[in-house]
Amino acid sequence: MQSTILKYLCLAITLSHATTSAGQSSSDFSLPPPSAEAGEQLQLWATHYFVHAAPSTPTGIPFQDKTGTALSDKVSPRDWCLAAIEGTVQVDFNGEPRTLNYGGIGSKNNVDCAAVLRIDPLKKPWITRTGKSFFTKANGIYGDGITGYQLIPFRTIAVDRKTLPYGSVIYIPTARGIEIQLPTGLTAKHDGYFFAGDTGGAIKGQHIDVFCGTSSKNCLPGFVRSDKNITFSAIMISDKEIVKQLTDQHKK
Repeated sequence: MQSTILKYLCLAITLSHATTSAGQSSSDFSLPPPSAEAGEQLQLWATHYFVHAAPSTPTGIPFQDKTGTALSDKVSPRDWCLAAIEGTVQVDFNGEPRTLNYGGIGSKNNVDCAAVLRIDPLKKPWITRTGKSFFTKANGIYGDGITGYQLIPFRTIAVDRKTLPYGSVIYIPTARGIEIQLPTGLTAKHDGYFFAGDTGGAIKGQHIDVFCGTSSKNCLPGFVRSDKNITFSAIMISDKEIVKQLTDQHKK
């Protein structure tokens, strides 16, 4: 148990150092507020997601790619299902840490996630597909989003592209000024801008999912309420300079 704890503490430190080298700092959250005629008004609701850490176990099931090739050591069915829901997972493979991303839905049902997580499929029918997930090895520090974008804590959101196109930027007024703690330990005041760089099987319509990095805590509770009946206002950003800046951040 002690060695497992030490291993994941070391991994967290590695991620923090990697974030510093990647250049994420408080200055990355200092964009000015949009103009009054910025763009289309939206009404959305939000959940949050994070990088799930799945320790190796002697028995269990590995994460696999689309062909069925193992990408990790064996993990518990619970960790497997939680990772499939979160979309990004930190694992070991033959003694080496790596980050994996959800790759899609295959034909083989690897785990009965409804039974493992005790989720009623009548209330949440998407859980019946979760056990068929396959994974890919990530390039980004925190994993990869859609179309080659890398995930950035507090900035990336997962979206339904029918509502928000991939690569688009939204501004959430209630997020502006919220204090956030970056993975480096620095604090910053959020500027309110978010980048549509990811997606997920449970993300439909006006639902967005905010990426919180390695913390399972709700990183932006001011508007992330995990309740479709509690919505907030957002603005689609048309400013090309702001869109380019956030796109460049996600392409590093």
